[in-house]
Amino acid sequence: MIPGFGRFIFRVVLVSLMAAAPMRVGAETPGSGPIRVGLLPTIATLSLLNLYDPLRQHLQQALGRPVELYTAASFQAYLDDVQAEEFDVLVAAPHFGVLAYDRGYVPLYHYDQELTPLIVVPKGSDLREAAQLRGRRILTADRLAALSVVAETWLWVDYHLRAGTDYDLREVSSHATAIRAVAIGDADAAISSPSVLQQISGDMRDRVVSFPSRLRMPHQFILAHARLGNETVQVIRDALGRLGDTERGKAFFKAGGFKGLVPVEVDDIERARPYAEMIRHKSRSGN
Repeated sequence: MIPGFGRFIFRVVLVSLMAAAPMRVGAETPGSGPIRVGLLPTIATLSLLNLYDPLRQHLQQALGRPVELYTAASFQAYLDDVQAEEFDVLVAAPHFGVLAYDRGYVPLYHYDQELTPLIVVPKGSDLREAAQLRGRRILTADRLAALSVVAETWLWVDYHLRAGTDYDLREVSSHATAIRAVAIGDADAAISSPSVLQQISGDMRDRVVSFPSRLRMPHQFILAHARLGNETVQVIRDALGRLGDTERGKAFFKAGGFKGLVPVEVDDIERARPYAEMIRHKSRSGN
């Protein structure tokens, strides 16, 4: 069950919406229960839930039923929930989104930008290109994270640098934690992204610089499970399509460092699929 150890939930049910739904007294009627949104644990839990609360409120208003935000203690725990189809709506890394698509989720939108891994280093560091990372200590939120999968692939393909052999790759609790460690000198570099840099404090951001990966893929996917039914999925699709036209949505995109939402295309899925297959292979091999 989702509300177990290591999971976190944030729930705010507006009084006005409760008053507008008297049929929810007693047994729930079909289609009246909460919509559960699963968020990828990219930053600290409370920061993540606060960031996505405007989106939650927007969907709740459009659907006329409660919307709840969930996340997990790790990328593996989140992936386990995705594969168990625990969530009604996902905000997922693109390679996780492909795995969800294969399990019956309907792709709706992705953020209107590419997921570009950055190598973040301390300001004043002599590190300015990937070839200099040999022998260095690098932090990542999780090796299952799209940023890490793409960055590791890039370092191997372009520079023949393999994690654990040519550089020391360590996992920490979040992308933001990795950047903070770099900012205070506890690591040589971190794998992150432009949107994560936008979401951390200005003080931390001012203490680091970055350079981008050559490889990239579409940004996080938003998907809805087909079990919600065509009508509900369409309401969610329409609501997300209008999000950028609202003050709430504009504030959300600015806070998250996002440019907006665009529909997921077949090409987006195919670009992310090779990385999804890497995850499948790691799961089968137990690595």
